[in-house]
Amino acid sequence: MSSPWTAAQMPRLDGTRVVVTGATRGLGEATARGAADAGATVVVAGRGADAAAQVARSIGGGATPAVLDLTDRDSIHAFAESVGDIDVLIHNAGVLPTRRTVTADGHETTLATNVLGPFLLTNLLAPRIRDRVVAVNSTVHHAGRLDLDDLDFTRRRFTGAAAYSQSKLAQALWMLALDRRLRAARSDLTTALTHPGWAATEITALPGVPALTPFITWLGNTVANSVVEGAACTLYAATMPIPSGSFVGPAGFGGLRGSPTLVGRSATASDTALAERFWDAAAELTGSELHL
Repeated sequence: MSSPWTAAQMPRLDGTRVVVTGATRGLGEATARGAADAGATVVVAGRGADAAAQVARSIGGGATPAVLDLTDRDSIHAFAESVGDIDVLIHNAGVLPTRRTVTADGHETTLATNVLGPFLLTNLLAPRIRDRVVAVNSTVHHAGRLDLDDLDFTRRRFTGAAAYSQSKLAQALWMLALDRRLRAARSDLTTALTHPGWAATEITALPGVPALTPFITWLGNTVANSVVEGAACTLYAATMPIPSGSFVGPAGFGGLRGSPTLVGRSATASDTALAERFWDAAAELTGSELHL
């Protein structure tokens, strides 16, 4: 029986340029550090300039900070215009909401941050990505319910759990449609989804039940993957020779913890017709399309 995979088994990434979104804390910061430790030049992308600069300085090795707000189209376009050519784009940034808020463009913030912003950014950067696009997903995509007529919860009853699970299902569908387009174009660019299992991060909470957050945090710190272990799944998805379109997650019981391995996704997240319908909706909402 082979030993569990760790980031120490990653191939060297010298000469590789990696963008990590949401890299100023938690899984994103651990992912950025892991890539830098393997020799990559890392772009630490986050909403706050000071936080991104602080993390980049602490990582060293040529890491550079960049401001990126995935709820703001102008910020996404500015980042895309300034970042240059890259090898790996890791969509780590995400939000787990406690109440409904909307962006300046009128989109529900969870949908914008977790899916629409990454969709737009990937379309803008695709011609300059040399290797792989990775998106950090969640097992809660299994519970997601996608309403293409009400993605922003303007008519449906809003809950944080419903918004988050829908966004993760939508993300999985978007990545499925993206991979199909890349394969049809015979592109060398590949894709991967990943999830960290139950990782002890600041996002570990119950939306709408703040009183239980301290208990959930304690439980996560006691039995969940550490941040470094959760980031290992992302680093595996970003660097190992796996088939395009793979989904990487922890190997342990229920996918809650353990070392990285290839895992499955829900039947709904594998629905190519629904993936195409979501792609069309996202393209219309963001005013963007994929051009290689």
